[in-house]
Amino acid sequence: MSTVLFDVPLYSQSWDLDEWKKLSFESYEDAEYWQRSCCGILCMQEIAAFFNQETYSTPELIKRGIKLGGYSDELGWRHDGLVKLAESLDLHAQTKIMSKDELRGALDNNKLPIVSIKWAFKPTKTFKEKLLFWKKYGGHLAVVVGYDEKGFYVNHTSKIAEQNWKCRLVPFGQFGASYTGRSVLVWK
Repeated sequence: MSTVLFDVPLYSQSWDLDEWKKLSFESYEDAEYWQRSCCGILCMQEIAAFFNQETYSTPELIKRGIKLGGYSDELGWRHDGLVKLAESLDLHAQTKIMSKDELRGALDNNKLPIVSIKWAFKPTKTFKEKLLFWKKYGGHLAVVVGYDEKGFYVNHTSKIAEQNWKCRLVPFGQFGASYTGRSVLVWK
């Protein structure tokens, strides 16, 4: 198996909240809220910057995504909302349940998956998952940017500086323990 790897930029959720005006947020509280809740937008921002070779403002993408019905406080970024956002950025996208083999196939065809995972690919099961053992819950999103024989390379955005990973290898076992199977597939 050869290595497939895309040089997708990484956007961090770790920003200086005192710089909220420079970051184009409406207030300190607005910047603080979105610092916790923008993984989906940042994943889309990374992919759009890669495919379109264009820089996008995080607050502007948040507003656009909300206007398209892509976000709710209780559920976070909705996958179908991210599809609509991708389409508004002249990209193609679809929600999809994907196996690890299908993720590799997508990458082979120049399609980038945004995957639903547990934060930082930690395998810890929630109480809900222990009760409903057949379901996997994520709560965080990351971009798969490549793979090799050992695992997947991911861009993982975080408000914790050390957990912002660009092209970090996540071994297949660790990836599988955290990945819910749900994804948003994006391509040009």
